[in-house]
Amino acid sequence: MKTINKRKIYFLMVSALLVAGGCKKESFVEANLNPTTLYEIKPEDQFLRAAVGSQDDFEYFADVYRAANLWMQYATLSTGNGLNFNNVGSQFNTRYGKIFYGRLGPALVDAIKNIESMPDADKNARVNMKAISQILLSYYAFYVSDINGSIPYTQAFQARYGGTTTPTYDTQQAVFAKVDAELKAAVATLKSNAAGQISLGGNDPYFNGDATLWAKAANALRLKIAVRLIKVDPAKMKSIATEVLADPVQMAGVNDSWMLKVGPYYADGSGNYSPANFAAGKPVLDFMVAKGDPRLSAFYRPNAAGNYVGSFTSPDEAKLPANAPIYASLDNLSQLQHRLFTPNFNENDGLGAGTGKGFFPVLTYAEYCFLRADLAARGVTTDVAETWYKNGVYASVQFYSDRAVDAKVANFNAVATSAIDTYYNKVGIKFDATKATEQIACQAYLDFFRQPLEAWAWWKRTGFPNNTSVLAWSDLKANGTTLVLARRAGIDLLSTTNLNYANQQAAIVEMAKNPDFGSGPNDAFGRVWWDKK
Repeated sequence: MKTINKRKIYFLMVSALLVAGGCKKESFVEANLNPTTLYEIKPEDQFLRAAVGSQDDFEYFADVYRAANLWMQYATLSTGNGLNFNNVGSQFNTRYGKIFYGRLGPALVDAIKNIESMPDADKNARVNMKAISQILLSYYAFYVSDINGSIPYTQAFQARYGGTTTPTYDTQQAVFAKVDAELKAAVATLKSNAAGQISLGGNDPYFNGDATLWAKAANALRLKIAVRLIKVDPAKMKSIATEVLADPVQMAGVNDSWMLKVGPYYADGSGNYSPANFAAGKPVLDFMVAKGDPRLSAFYRPNAAGNYVGSFTSPDEAKLPANAPIYASLDNLSQLQHRLFTPNFNENDGLGAGTGKGFFPVLTYAEYCFLRADLAARGVTTDVAETWYKNGVYASVQFYSDRAVDAKVANFNAVATSAIDTYYNKVGIKFDATKATEQIACQAYLDFFRQPLEAWAWWKRTGFPNNTSVLAWSDLKANGTTLVLARRAGIDLLSTTNLNYANQQAAIVEMAKNPDFGSGPNDAFGRVWWDKK
């Protein structure tokens, strides 16, 4: 699997004349209106450009560290959470304009269109490359719609190829259906074993161009999307799950995990990626300590005294006079394990910046296992829920052990299978059929430590963790009032002079027909189509 280093990223960004999109949702319109921004770049280079641009330091700054990590109680600010920490900031939703419409979508569509315009011999040698490009594009369309609802997709990115400069918005239901169909077609292509294929090779930092691994990832993604339909279209969910699981091409181990592996300087520890000054959330830390979780030292650092001490996640608890002493200095609290997020982090231990490898998970084998366990526990499939739950627990511990070793986390030793055995047999960890969906969701929650935005999605879908689950959250209160958590992104309204204003307004009117949509476009406490009560 290709590892990206900082110099290569810089070279590729410059050589591809990458113009980063703005944070506003108008950026896709700007891209559509400027066909001169299309450059003659090989499709494999465009794929790498998209992969490199799929992660963003500002997404970590605004969406992960200061939003989802706090909401999901993985961490708090160094002084505890503020009274309004549950609110969605104006900088939230980096995935929309800056990443998808600003750089990833244009690059991947260009790669696909480039291949389609080639002579037959060249085109036929790149059918796998086209399918893989489609999988990444489909994933990100799903990822964007997931918290935004309706988005331009079918007609987006097409202006420079003769399409419209004012793309209409697809409903979330339509986006999910289209993405599922695209993934199904891509899997069929990759399984066809067409001869004479030109591989993405080193231009693919996920799977090095391996067609089988990409087919496995696409099937796993179809399962993820299917599970989102549990409350809005259970029949469709079962149909997709049954179809996917009938295919023998499935993830089978930790090494099948879909992730971006990067070098030590990709996520620079001195900038917006820095996880410094965030304290460990007490509910999850205390649970991990109590159960002897082998991932503990990969997730969190002990405090200056060598102890694991978590921060109160409820603002009212953090402000109690009795708890003031632990907030007198950040040294009193456990923090996020810096190098698991930013391998080049300088721990001021005299050894300088770290030199390990970083990672950004997209869909791990552990998540795949928990998806199958959840479907089985609900009677959707004939799988054995306990088997897939146990597979998921073991896979998650192994995955984070491997990643911590790769990142050269100080004082971390690879986890032995015997340690996972001991952990699994603890009460509250070992499978209990009477609490199956709860346990599955709570272990998936732990596995999403590096994907808090996906933990947020599972929480919305399952209701776990909560204040009474096996991994119990704190009741979040501010001045005695219980805080509720956001459920979607707010919608940045286009100006009335924007060419796509009318299409956006039509999409908002359609979304507002959903009684759960909320009080208006910017009501982040409302819900998108799949998120039903």
